[in-house]
Parts: sequence; C-alpha cells; structure tokens
Amino acid sequence: MKTRKYIMLGCCFLLLGSTASCEYGLDIISPDVISEPVYFKTADEFKQYANQFYEGMSTFNSDDDMSDICKPSGFNNVSNSTYIAGTTDGTWDGAYAALRSINYGLEKCADAPADLKESIKVYEAEMKFFRAYQYFNLLKRFGGVPLIEKSLTTEDTDELYGPRDSRETIAAFIKKNLDEAIPVLPLESEIATDDKGRISRGAAQAFKARFSLFEGTWRKFHGLEGADEYLDDAVSASYDVIMSGEYELWDHRAELGELAYKYYFTLSKVKANPAGLTKADNKETIITQRYDEDLREAPRPEHSASLCPTKKLADMYLDNTGLPIDHPNSVFQGYDRLTSEYENRDPRMTTFFIEPGDRFWLFSQPMYNIDWNNMDDPNRGIIYNVDFGFWTQTGYRSLKFESEITFPLGCDWPVLRYTEVLLIYAEAVYEKNGAISDDDLNLSINELRDRVGMPHLTNDFVTTNGLDMREEIRRERTVELCLEGYRLDDLRRWKTAEYELNEPLRGIKYKGTEYETDGRWDNIGYEIDDEGVIVLESAENRKFDPEKHYLFPLPTRQILLNPQLEQNPGWNQN
Repeated sequence: MKTRKYIMLGCCFLLLGSTASCEYGLDIISPDVISEPVYFKTADEFKQYANQFYEGMSTFNSDDDMSDICKPSGFNNVSNSTYIAGTTDGTWDGAYAALRSINYGLEKCADAPADLKESIKVYEAEMKFFRAYQYFNLLKRFGGVPLIEKSLTTEDTDELYGPRDSRETIAAFIKKNLDEAIPVLPLESEIATDDKGRISRGAAQAFKARFSLFEGTWRKFHGLEGADEYLDDAVSASYDVIMSGEYELWDHRAELGELAYKYYFTLSKVKANPAGLTKADNKETIITQRYDEDLREAPRPEHSASLCPTKKLADMYLDNTGLPIDHPNSVFQGYDRLTSEYENRDPRMTTFFIEPGDRFWLFSQPMYNIDWNNMDDPNRGIIYNVDFGFWTQTGYRSLKFESEITFPLGCDWPVLRYTEVLLIYAEAVYEKNGAISDDDLNLSINELRDRVGMPHLTNDFVTTNGLDMREEIRRERTVELCLEGYRLDDLRRWKTAEYELNEPLRGIKYKGTEYETDGRWDNIGYEIDDEGVIVLESAENRKFDPEKHYLFPLPTRQILLNPQLEQNPGWNQN
C-alpha cells in the first residue's frame, strides 16, 4: 500500500542540495532532511521522486462553465470572452514549475550508475510522460511556448530569456517524449496491485491519442500544415489501446439496472451503489486522479451542483430512436409538461439529469443520503422542484459525479477513460478520411450506445435521415463527456467557438409550458426570447473574437521579465 499512499498524497517533498558549514568548511549531511548527496541511490527513491507528478494531473473542475453547455452562478468571463490578460496564469506557472522538477529528475536518471539504469527506466518513462502532459497543457492554451529541456539556473540566460518556440517544435517534443515512454511502460495488467494508478503503456498511448487528435484537428480547421500526420497518430494510438484488451466500458446493468452508468462516477472503496461495486470493479478508467476516504478526501464531491446544463446540452440528447429531437420523424414529446422533454430520450439524459419532481440525494447530511436498505424511504433525500437560483441556474440539474453517501468521500477523477479513446478513434478516422465505415463505428461509438441501449449509428441511418456524420460524432462526444471539462477545447480545435460561444446561454422553455401555467414560477425573473425560452446571458454580452480568443494571453509579468516573449495576437491592448 505504500506506493498508493505516495501517489494519493503526492508526498515527495525533497530538499535537494548540500548543507555546508561556513565556519569549518565541511560538507555536512543533515540527518533530518532528504538531501541530494544521499538521494537517488536506489530505484525506490526514483519512484518516490516520480510520485509527486501524479498530483499535478487534472481533477474535479468547472471547466465546462467556460463553454456553451453549462451555466455557472453569475457569469464566466471565458465563456463570454470578457477576460483580460493577467499578470500571472495558473497553467503557465504550474506547468513550468512541474517541468523544472521533471527535467531535474530526468537529469538524475541520465546520471544514474549503470547498475541502476534498468531498474529506474520505468520511472524515467513516467517522467517523460509527465513532461509531455505539461507541455500539452501549455500548447492547448498558448500555442508555441519556450521549450525548456533541462533544469535551469540563473546562469542559463539564453533559455531563461529566450523567445517562444514554435507550435511545431512543441508538438514534436510532446510526441517524442510519448514515443520514448510508451515501449518502456508496463501494460496495465502487468502493474502490481499496490502500484495501481501508475502510468501504464495504455495510459501513455491513450494520452498520445488525445494529444494527436487535438493537434490534428487544430491544424486541419485552423489551416495549418501537418494535420494528417497527427490524425494518423490519433487513429493508430487509439486503435492500439482498443485492441490491447486492457480496458473495457463500465457496463453493470445486470447488477444496477438502467442507472448503472451513473454509479461509475461515484465509485468508492465503500458501498456507494446498491450492488456494492467498488473501484476494484472499474476497468474503464485509464488515467485517474486518485482519492481515498481515509488518506485523501475528494475535493469537490458536489461537482455537478456548480455545473447547470443549458438547453443547448439538453437538446443535444437524441430521442430513443437515434434521431435529433428537431427531426421531422423524431418521437420527442415536446416541452409542454415539466417532464415531457425527458420522455423517449437517449437514456444518458435521464441517467444524468434529474427530472422535476424526482428525488435525489446529496452527500452533505445523513438525511439527504440514500439508505441502501430502504431506498424508497420518503423521509430521506430531496425532491427536485426546480428552485431557480438555488438548485439550478437553468432549470436543468445534472447528477453526474454526485454521490449518494455521506462524506468523507473517495471518488476518483477520471483524467482519461476508455470512453474517450473510443470517441477519439471515431473522430480521427472520420477527419482523416472524410468518412467512417460501419465496422469502425461498431468498434467505437456503437460500443458506447450498446452500453445504454441506444440504436447504432450507421452510414445508412445517417443518409436515410439526412443527418451529418461529423455532427453526430461530435454530438456523441459532447453528451458522453459533458461536465468533464472538454467542451471549450473542442470548440477551439474545431474552430466553431466563434459561432457557438457568440450564441445566448439559454435554459428551459417557459412560454406555452407548465412552467408558465404553474404559479410556482410566476416570478421567474429571466428574459424570455421569441421561442419562449429563458435567456440567461444574451448574445449581445458574448463576444468571442476569432482573431483573438482561440489562444489565451501569455501572462504579462513573463513578458515584462522577458521582452523576447511575443504576446499572442490581439492581446497586446487586451
């Protein structure tokens, strides 16, 4: 269990550097700190050093508030493009701080004695993975950035005060690090129980697929060269993960019924679902930010409470025949009643959205927790009465990530899961070839549909019903990964943010519905548009500029410190 504790606690706190006595000129090794002269002598010490980088991966977040599918309390300045260039930037500062430590660790790997090389190579590969991870965070946000391949000192003025490297250079460096790490890392099935959670070969391949899809589609839709190379990599890396047989979708409908998928996001080591399934039953998560009830409590168990779905997201869910709800042949039941829009829909909507009048549970107090021995107890839980401003901003409320048991909670955050790999494969195949076969759809998207009992997506179905295959692949990605922080990056790489983020944020339909006729919502306090839908933020207040907002601004303090850093287009005057 030691390794798991190290990973979860991020407990590699090293004070590296020798202590010298200025009075006697003697080198003294302090007995109460870990210092460089006595460290990096064993494989276990390299392992402990690598542990610190796990904590720097993504975790519970409200990043989808920065897009068009969620509405926060108040307004999000990224979503409506009112943010300005700050003096600092958390992504920049966090990435470069991590990169300095990673580069230092890799230098120690290079300097290790020959008899230690074989036993530390997996930890060297982990550090290369994390170097790629941090540079990808920078690339997504800023484009080209300074490439630093060593731990710098104040004497390294060329690197400290050098210009930005190109997007091409950074992308190639990310690929190089992943390609070097992948063959060295073990398969998931080869990782010992006490080491579960460490980066596997499949994890690095899956991450390469994520990076390659982002870069390939960014280049394709932003008119840059080299898109096909990265799309090829996305196809091959995702295919390798699929064919490895190391991962499988969470599908426990036999034990948990039609709501089984919901419980994937609240797995714990204690009973957190009617069947008592735990994290040990999960083979879908490929990379995880690990939490534990006893060692490291999850930071935001009520994740969904701050992420209210908009009408745009609600309307993306197909009807249960596989048609969009605005299709002439759809069996969609309309908006007249409070619950009619939830009828005849993709089960993923009714799994993750709480319907008006239904009971739900919260972690915060025992009276709000479910009793597994009496799940229908009317004295427990909360009835969802669409209380605007309290339970919801939009009229919709999601239950994704919302646990039904009391704290402390140990739900993990899925940094990357097998679902995403299947979606990457489908999108990369389509974008590379301009088409996708039914066999490839069955290998990818239809696996996801099978899990929830939805009809297959096929070329004949798309053609017969006048649909667009690219739109359906993107729809599938959005409804599967919603509330997990993907949407803004997707809009940016597809180059559709200039359309999607300039539309109003809207909630439930009010006019001509039960919301209008039921006195509980007489004073709703929102503007109503021509379609009778409540407007949460008007289009006039959403100003995405395609010449400016596809990239974020470099922190201005860095430019002041290093005038050779060129600011991204449009940001010099904010």
